[in-house]
Amino acid sequence: MSTTQRFLLSRTDRLGDLVLSTPVATALKKEFPQCEVFFLARDYAAEILDLHPHVDGVLRVDSLGEALRAKALAKLLRSYDFDAVLALYPRPELAWAFYRAAIPLRLGTGYRWFSALFNQRVYEHRKDARRHEAEYNLQLLRPLGIINSRVEFHYRFDALHEQALAEKMAQWNLREPYVVLHPGSGNSARDWPLEHFAALAAHLSRERKLQVVLTGSAQEKALTEFIQTQTAGRAIDLAGRLSLTELAGVLRHAALFAGNSSGPLHVARMMAVPVLAFYPPITACRPERWGPYGCRQDVLMSREEECRRCRNSNECACMREITVAAAIAKAEEKLR
Repeated sequence: MSTTQRFLLSRTDRLGDLVLSTPVATALKKEFPQCEVFFLARDYAAEILDLHPHVDGVLRVDSLGEALRAKALAKLLRSYDFDAVLALYPRPELAWAFYRAAIPLRLGTGYRWFSALFNQRVYEHRKDARRHEAEYNLQLLRPLGIINSRVEFHYRFDALHEQALAEKMAQWNLREPYVVLHPGSGNSARDWPLEHFAALAAHLSRERKLQVVLTGSAQEKALTEFIQTQTAGRAIDLAGRLSLTELAGVLRHAALFAGNSSGPLHVARMMAVPVLAFYPPITACRPERWGPYGCRQDVLMSREEECRRCRNSNECACMREITVAAAIAKAEEKLR
């Protein structure tokens, strides 16, 4: 490798997956203090990396266009002269681009049909959820001699970020203490029933006298509007109104985040915010792999054993069995 190693971390799926990959950047900076760490990420999620102190640059994959992506990406990667790439989310078209770019060290899984395009391979299945996703990501560093790294989340907010956030919060009439409820998941998981979220919001607002903030994408506006209606308009609805940097700032000042398995849940964990999370008893979605890292005790499930009736359905009866009373009790515990 060159004197100043330049690493590319490829994670082109969703926001939560990207957040759970950031400890790899931290581990690389600890092992190679003079190295440069870049991410290859989707456009919509890349903004969260602007807040990370161990990320030196971001390449946005969506802007390359579908038809010419592999060719265009290989050309772009050659211009950066990367020493190594870690395929944290292995895709054949990306592996081909890394190969065409002649990146000297290409680390990836050994269990895919296109694994021959990687010249260093890690043989570990993830589907059985024996580790957390953040830990699986760190395992890909083993060929570099980086073993037993700890999962660490970092962020930075400078004075300009804080000033801009304070001005926005004043516009929204948002004052601490407040709690954030995120009722959607972008169809990436199973959701706790909307009426349960509304009941939790009502309790926090009426009994606890806390300001309730509702977050979500623009496509999830109907969810937050329903909850706002059920709280007689007392909740502040910010769905579709926040950039990722603003979302992170709002979460950073929250007393509690409550939500399903989603990107914002992992952003909240990145911000070291107390969390209350709702998960289904399905291996592919289990909190042992996808939960808020280090906060298994703050995850509510209706049962621990695998639910086979809900595994192949978008509707999960087991989520409905997580009671509002259990959520209120856990919220009260966290708020204390």
